Amino acid sequence: MNPLHRGLPVLLAGLALGLGGTEAEAQGGPALGPVRVITLSAASVSSLSVTITSGSSQTIPSVTDNAVNLFPAPVAITTKWDLNPGQTNSVTLVGYFSAPAQALTGSGVQIPSSRMLGRMTTGLPTTFTAFTQNGVGGIGVAGGSLKLFAANISGPTKKVTRTDNLDLELNLVGFPDLPVGTYTGTLNIRAVAQ
Repeated sequence: MNPLHRGLPVLLAGLALGLGGTEAEAQGGPALGPVRVITLSAASVSSLSVTITSGSSQTIPSVTDNAVNLFPAPVAITTKWDLNPGQTNSVTLVGYFSAPAQALTGSGVQIPSSRMLGRMTTGLPTTFTAFTQNGVGGIGVAGGSLKLFAANISGPTKKVTRTDNLDLELNLVGFPDLPVGTYTGTLNIRAVAQ
């Protein structure tokens, strides 16, 4: 028998096996379904908060007329923010009386906010200053406010927690003697981001 004829059946058998192998592989592969899309999003929101951690109630047990009367303990204020420097330039903490002519009232007497003084040694008024400033960024009242601190917002200061002490005093020097009684008022503290 001719060697060419002897090799032909082996070649044909190999060719048949090779073709069958391809068919078997295509039939045994994974079945794929259509692609489905899930849209994802996440938001990081700005935040700004103020907390009075101590000293939210201040009392002078016995006021002395025609003198400066210190409140006994500082007001500890924690201000916390997480802001976008591209949208916010600064954070300002403001203290204010809603009615400057009546910061404290009692016994028929009104003590104006010009007689209430504050200082924040880690802020802006490092010496006692009257609550006679105007509001800031829509916070506060004209003639009855005091800017306690202002902080610029940038990369390193976009996320901050700070605690400051606000010292308060009632200056009655040159003010008419107060009738016996209790005098009360409300000091508002608020932060604004601009």
